[in-house]
Amino acid sequence: MMRRLQLWWGALVRPDRGGALVLDGQPGLELFLLALVALLYGVYGAAMGLFRCGWDEGWLMAWLPTAISALKLPFLYLFSLAVCFYPLYVLNLMFGPRLRPAQCLRLLLLAISANAAAIASYAPFSAFFALTTSRQGYSFLVLMHVAVLGLAALASLVVIGLIFRATGEAAGRRARPSFMVVWALLYAFVGTQMSWVLRPWIGSWTGPYAMLRPRGGSFIEAVWHLLGRVF
Repeated sequence: MMRRLQLWWGALVRPDRGGALVLDGQPGLELFLLALVALLYGVYGAAMGLFRCGWDEGWLMAWLPTAISALKLPFLYLFSLAVCFYPLYVLNLMFGPRLRPAQCLRLLLLAISANAAAIASYAPFSAFFALTTSRQGYSFLVLMHVAVLGLAALASLVVIGLIFRATGEAAGRRARPSFMVVWALLYAFVGTQMSWVLRPWIGSWTGPYAMLRPRGGSFIEAVWHLLGRVF
């Protein structure tokens, strides 16, 4: 376990090592990365759900929003990856380093693990605001989470780009920049739609807590309306 953790962290700190890790792999590396990504995303998801916790609704409702958000966030990113895997694999054959399916899966899991680590680092920040913001601050918290997730994505893109390039160099093939751009846009498009389907993430106090809300509107439309409320 510690050996795999060291290899993973070394690939993020020194992305030039990521190429060899993707190509060579190790037995059980995919399952380790899958569990690690789920854990890191779950930490931030739990911090998001703290806002809706309320002991005045009973002990079950006190922790239910936190638990549900901790499960939703890993599902969001991993299910989005599952939806995008085949088109991303085809793009890898056309514009990328032409990896085999198992290598492509390791590359993508390593890539989103960089994003998961960046997001999890903001969990204390998120928990602080969730616990200290009044119930009227719902719109502010939603926009804060959107900003945090966006900043984490931008920060991790640098590491992901270096890992992609190192993988192409280790495979002896040039990975075109267009591969990473299309990968990021496709994954972000599916991820934002999935985040809208899985709402609520925080839980408004204007009504009873629900695990899911009826579908309607869109992610962009909701963010626009929240910006109007805040400003």
